[in-house]
Formats: sequence, structure tokens, C-alpha cells
Amino acid sequence: MGKIILAREQDQGIKEGGRFALLMNSITLGVTAGIAVSAIVCPLMQRLLNSSSAPVVYGFNLGPVFLLVVAFYFIMKRDYCGQNHIKCKMCSQKMRPLTNKDMLFKIPAYKDDKYNDELHYLAANMKRISGLNELENNQRCCYVCAYQCDKCFKRIVRIKDFLPDWGVCDDKGTYYFDYMEFLNARGKDDLMY
Repeated sequence: MGKIILAREQDQGIKEGGRFALLMNSITLGVTAGIAVSAIVCPLMQRLLNSSSAPVVYGFNLGPVFLLVVAFYFIMKRDYCGQNHIKCKMCSQKMRPLTNKDMLFKIPAYKDDKYNDELHYLAANMKRISGLNELENNQRCCYVCAYQCDKCFKRIVRIKDFLPDWGVCDDKGTYYFDYMEFLNARGKDDLMY
């Protein structure tokens, strides 16, 4: 069980708090590794150059630290920013949401109920609601997001099935369907309002 996270929040990747954590992690790793590298490099370079002037000493001590902080920042940023983005399977570009907010639907599944053929089950049984207060006790619901690729214009639907319970989320699965295939199975176009 975890805090309820909207599907759209997962897709946004790095946030402001994440930027600070990224910066602090890269500084910590860079300084730690940089001190070890400079402890090896500085004496070797001083022997090779036969110089012990202050700029040379500080350069060989602080240079590796600075370089490793920058390197760790960019290496870790790729991981932070790449998290949970919806990517197009056709052209691997990041897809953008088609609506301003996630849509909430209830389904007739309770607690740990299982269902087969997710596409047809969800398409036939999802009923739009305005809030979690419209759910029965132990009833599951799902957030629905529609996405489109700006490069090849492919559309998909992302459905996150979960059981809300006292402000936390018991995740039951996330499903991705072709937009038109899902609308055809659903029989109505109510995913954009």
C-alpha cells in the first residue's frame, strides 16, 4: 500500500523536490568519489610536474571533485527525468496527455477480485465518477489518461486500477490500450471530458 498517486503525477518525472534531491545526491557522490580520486591523482601529478604551487595543488584536489559532481548530476538526471514517462512504442518519443486532468471511473470489482480480458472488462464496466466518495466500501476504481505522440500521432489509453483505502492506494495494475481499440470496445467516447 502506498499514497494515492495520480497516473499523471507518475508521468511527470522529476519535480522541484526531486531536483533538490538530485543535486544533493550528485554532490554527495561526487565529493565522496572525488576525494578518493584526488588523493590518488594529486601526489602523482605533483611528482610528474615537479611543482607544488597552490593552483596546481588545488586544481588536482578540487578538479576531480568538480568533474565527478557534474558527471553524477547528468548521469542521475537522466534516470530521474526518464522515470515513468509514457513513451510511444512506434517512435520512442515522449507522449503528452490529451486532457488537463485524470478521469476517475469506478469498476464493479472489490478488494482482490480478479478479472480476465482487461480491455473488454474495463471498457464495458467503467462508470465515470467525480470523486472517491461515490465508491462503495472496498470498491475499486481507476484513473484513466489518454495520450498522444506529437511525432507519429499514435494515441493510447492508460488505466490504473487501484483500491483506495484511507488515503493510501493498493495498486491492482496498470494497463495500456490502443485508443481507438479501447473506444470501440467501450462503445462510447467519454474519455476526453
